Amino acid sequence: MSIPHGKTPALEAAKIILEGGAVHVRTDGEPFYFSSGWASPVFIDLKRLISSPNARDRLIDLMLDQIGRVFDEGDFDQVAGCELAGVPFAALAAHKLKLPLIIALKQAKGFDRLSQCEGTFDPGAKTLLVDDLTTDGKTKANFKEALERAQANVIGIFVILNYGIFTTAPEIASLTSLADIIAVAETENKLERSALAEIKSFADDAPRWSRFHGGIGEP
Repeated sequence: MSIPHGKTPALEAAKIILEGGAVHVRTDGEPFYFSSGWASPVFIDLKRLISSPNARDRLIDLMLDQIGRVFDEGDFDQVAGCELAGVPFAALAAHKLKLPLIIALKQAKGFDRLSQCEGTFDPGAKTLLVDDLTTDGKTKANFKEALERAQANVIGIFVILNYGIFTTAPEIASLTSLADIIAVAETENKLERSALAEIKSFADDAPRWSRFHGGIGEP
């Protein structure tokens, strides 16, 4: 069963991600460890997709369609990309939307209002923060705080993929999720059976899986 082009945006995006080789699974040995401390059997590297023009362009189109459904026209007047992985997606989105682009940095470089940003904007600028993905949202909260210290009005956060299995704060809008990755992988045999079973076990109870494999067990 193939997913009709454009019919189900979340599943189409998941299929693009799987076919782009961005989903890596470990069924034995050391798991992946996220910067937030979670252990996981699956690592999704969306940066791979920027090197594939067709996959990249379709993913950006799906992303912009979803942004248009979540936010009203005029809700934001600039796009901010999260250093590092969010920058290419934010740049492509800002280009297509014909909006200014800034980059939110992990660490400040200097001492002025914009020390944790690349680019410039006036205080109060309505800003959409864009990143590739999120697990528990902690990194996005840090970027949001950095922009707010620079006096940006962050009206929302958007990621291509939200794992959707952790409690996140702040609220984050997304195009697709780990559940969509699992659904497409299962329907179209995109992953080996053992890999799919391990991801399902993780998705069913991520804190338990993480704690058992040496990661944190709660946010």
